[in-house]
Amino acid sequence: MKLCKLIPISLTAFLLLTGCGSSKSNTEDYLKEENAIMDKMMEEMDKAQNAGSAELDFLNGMIPHHQSAVEMSKSYLEYTGKDGEFKGLAENIISAQNKEIDQMNTMTERFQKAENPDPEKEAAYLEEYRTLMDKHHSSHTAAETSDLEAAFAQGMSMHHQMAVDMAEIILKYTEDEELTQFSQNIITEQEKEIKEMQSYLDKNTDGGNHKH
Repeated sequence: MKLCKLIPISLTAFLLLTGCGSSKSNTEDYLKEENAIMDKMMEEMDKAQNAGSAELDFLNGMIPHHQSAVEMSKSYLEYTGKDGEFKGLAENIISAQNKEIDQMNTMTERFQKAENPDPEKEAAYLEEYRTLMDKHHSSHTAAETSDLEAAFAQGMSMHHQMAVDMAEIILKYTEDEELTQFSQNIITEQEKEIKEMQSYLDKNTDGGNHKH
C-alpha cells in the first residue's frame, strides 16, 4: 500500500474568499507552493519505507517531513510582510528542523551500520504508521480562507500534528536512547507551536472562515 495513496493531502482544497489582511494573490500563490511541497514530501516518504527496522523507517519518513516544513516556512516568509504574524515561528522552524535533519542523518548512518533488522517490529510499526496516515486523510477537512497567516497556520498545524503522531508511534517500537529523546522533543516542541497557531486561528477564524 503506497503512502501517497493513503494521504493525498490537497491544500488547493482551501477555497479562497475575498482578501483580508493579505492579498488574495499572495495566498493563492502560497497555497500552490505548499501543495507542491506536500506532494513531493509524500512521494519521498512513500519510497522511504521497509528499510530494515522501525527506527530506520521512522527516520527515512521524518527527514522528508522535516524538509517540507522548512520549505513551507521559507515559502511563507517570501509571501508575508516583515510584520507577518508567524515570521518568528517560521524562522524558528527553519533553524530547529534543519538541525534536526542533520541529527537524523547521523542517526540513520548509525542504525544502518548496526545492521540489526527486526522484521516483526518493523512490520508492526509500519502497520500502525499507515493506519495513522489513513486516519489523517479521512479526518482532514478543508477550510476557507484568503488570509495568508491563517493558511500557513492551518497547513503547518496539520503538518506538525502528523510529526507528533509519528513520534508517538516510534516511541512504542524503539529502545534507542537518542531516538527516544529526539522523538519526545518533537512532541513537546511541536505541540507548543500547534497551540500558538491554533490560538491565532481561534481568534481570527470562525468555523474555518476568515473573520472580516
